[in-house]
Amino acid sequence: MNGVSESGRLRGAFDPRGLALALSAGVLLMLALPELPPVQIHLALLASVLVPWRGRRLWAAFVLGVVWTGWHGQRYLDQRWPSARHGEEIELVGAIASLPERQPMNDGTVTWRFEFEPAEDIGPRRLRVSWYRSEAAVRGGQCWRLRLRLRTPHGSLNPGGFDYEAWLLRERIGATATVRDGAPCAAAQGHRVLRLRQHIAERIDAVLGAGVAAALSRALVLGDASGLRDADWERLRRTGTTHLIVISGFHLSIVSGFAFLLLRWLWSSWPRACLYLPAQRVGLCGSALVACAYAALSGLGTPVLRALIMLLVLVAAAVAGRLNQPSRALACAWVLILLLDPFAVLSPGLWLSFGAVAAIFYATAGRRRPPSAWRVLVVLQLLLSLISIPLTLYFFQGLTWLAPVANLIAVPVFSVLTPLVLLAVLAALLSEGIGGGLLQIAGELLRWVDRGLGWAASAPQAWLPASAAPAALALALIGVVLAFAPRGLPLRPLALLCLIPLLWPRPPSVDGLTVTALDVGQGLAVVVRTPRHTLLYDAGPAFDEGFDAGRSIVVPYLLAQGVRRIDRLVLSHDHNDHAGGIAAVRSLLQVDEEIGTVHGRPCIEGERWEWDGVRFSLLHPQSDRGSDNEQSCVLRIDGSYSVLLPGDIERRSEARLLRDRRADLAADVLLSPHHGSHTSSSSELVAAVRPDLVVHSAGWRSRFGHPRAEVVERYAAAGAEQLVTGVVGAVTIRRDRDGRLRVQQYRRENARWWNAAAQP
Repeated sequence: MNGVSESGRLRGAFDPRGLALALSAGVLLMLALPELPPVQIHLALLASVLVPWRGRRLWAAFVLGVVWTGWHGQRYLDQRWPSARHGEEIELVGAIASLPERQPMNDGTVTWRFEFEPAEDIGPRRLRVSWYRSEAAVRGGQCWRLRLRLRTPHGSLNPGGFDYEAWLLRERIGATATVRDGAPCAAAQGHRVLRLRQHIAERIDAVLGAGVAAALSRALVLGDASGLRDADWERLRRTGTTHLIVISGFHLSIVSGFAFLLLRWLWSSWPRACLYLPAQRVGLCGSALVACAYAALSGLGTPVLRALIMLLVLVAAAVAGRLNQPSRALACAWVLILLLDPFAVLSPGLWLSFGAVAAIFYATAGRRRPPSAWRVLVVLQLLLSLISIPLTLYFFQGLTWLAPVANLIAVPVFSVLTPLVLLAVLAALLSEGIGGGLLQIAGELLRWVDRGLGWAASAPQAWLPASAAPAALALALIGVVLAFAPRGLPLRPLALLCLIPLLWPRPPSVDGLTVTALDVGQGLAVVVRTPRHTLLYDAGPAFDEGFDAGRSIVVPYLLAQGVRRIDRLVLSHDHNDHAGGIAAVRSLLQVDEEIGTVHGRPCIEGERWEWDGVRFSLLHPQSDRGSDNEQSCVLRIDGSYSVLLPGDIERRSEARLLRDRRADLAADVLLSPHHGSHTSSSSELVAAVRPDLVVHSAGWRSRFGHPRAEVVERYAAAGAEQLVTGVVGAVTIRRDRDGRLRVQQYRRENARWWNAAAQP
């Protein structure tokens, strides 16, 4: 008995599940810090591992997570392009290290976006490059001599918003750049797989032409989704089928499963061979090799690589006969992924992938009576749909009620289409006639699938933007686990109670007047909240097939605050840097009333209203004469403190306000007119407003030079504190109970170590 007990203790000591949890804790702790700890801390932690005690293995795993993440983090920071050299032009020779993204322009030129690997050591090993209005033909794997304007990684930073700098960290991109000039050079060495992928992409385009069929084919075969437009992604998001297009564990499982069945059948037809090697094992090993080849063909990006690791670990466990405890295999895969890339935990895809696989094993493994195939399919789809609700609410602040039905149909369809499209593309490479015909058939099937998704996405309120408190999300996950637990579990009836908190969204609550100037780059978006009302003044910029501040910043911020309805939207004027994000806001949130937009009533001087003791008044425009900037809608807010939002007015409108409305201009807080341009903020206006705080809504190191030095000096001479949203992130202003004006600067107070410092 002692031997058995000792063996059990030994197995428990090496249980990968505990080690995976400890390692994850160390990684997550490092990613939550505002700064990386000094090397002395790492050395002290490593020394502590030498102390023998009962929990030393788990402590060692935790320390490994801390030190390993810190080493990778410092390595990235050392390679990042320094902010002191931001905007510097440099000529580099290197290779196009990705399939270029091509966006045709109206003038016949093309905008290219690609990753570039310099041949010489300049610090960053990989650059994210944009080449605007180019007439060059760019292909993956080519050698180019480029004159680049390099920029240090820097993005908008807002509560609940997308962290662009974290994305650059995950992709190991140390700088972004724009091409000033370029010329091809001698043939690049290496990148053979990339050149093969480029050849396949061109073959797909040659057979299917431009359109959604070619874009979907490239996505399914090569992992290249650059051909999909914003409208395509919207259809996928509204139907909850994005995971079926972006190559992930689903696609690797389908392709490897198809290879397993084929290889096992072929090997079984040779009985003598089965005497030496079982067909099951041949199928497993062969399917693993096919999965590796498919992953390489798809570019072996971070999501594909982690899915491949998970699949290989599960295959290895099956070959070794250890798949009876799938949680151990999943823990081993998790550890390998974190050791390969500790920043993977910043990606929602990692949590969604492991959550889905864990849910599948949870629903199918260890049951006394294996259910029928159709019952397994329905139960799995229901389980995956329910478990994805709290995850998508947390990561994407919304969910789609179409997902369970759409996936019940789309998953089997793509299970057949994925290997079919892959075989058709491979056949097209071998034979233009037969292969091209097969690819045409596959393309037509993809067009029909796209039409079906478009029809489903047209359902009203397909996407439901929402958010919930972390405690409610965690409770919902527990409820899903209980709901699908084996019969007889005493706590199973509590599953429904655990899901109920999700039905009540967080009530938005603020004390008094709260104003937040969001960091939308070169643009303006201001959220004004009272205890029971919300006003949005402008919504930032948006660009075709690119960044949309309304979708990426404004809506996530409002949802994170528990706001799903905007009482009044005020547009200062119809310039893209102010109005571009309004369409996304309008489509995702309920907007009760609009002023200054084509869908609302005009902004007219003299209108007033009051919410919760806070008074709002429109001071301008008086008529419709003058430029768009001069006709900006000027809003004054009076509560526990006063705020003046002047839009982009310039000196002519400033002079009229000084003449007719001087008594209404004095304010505690001022959003500088026209982002701090030299055409605004006259000395007379500064003297009339006399602000304690001036917020310049401008991008970091704005290419327009906003805020201009003379404007900054003017406000400084008046004794005003000044903040630039592009430098300090979102700025939130409220009055404390002791009467002091409290100003929160999101980048200064909430940045992580990979975020650029709050410095001009």
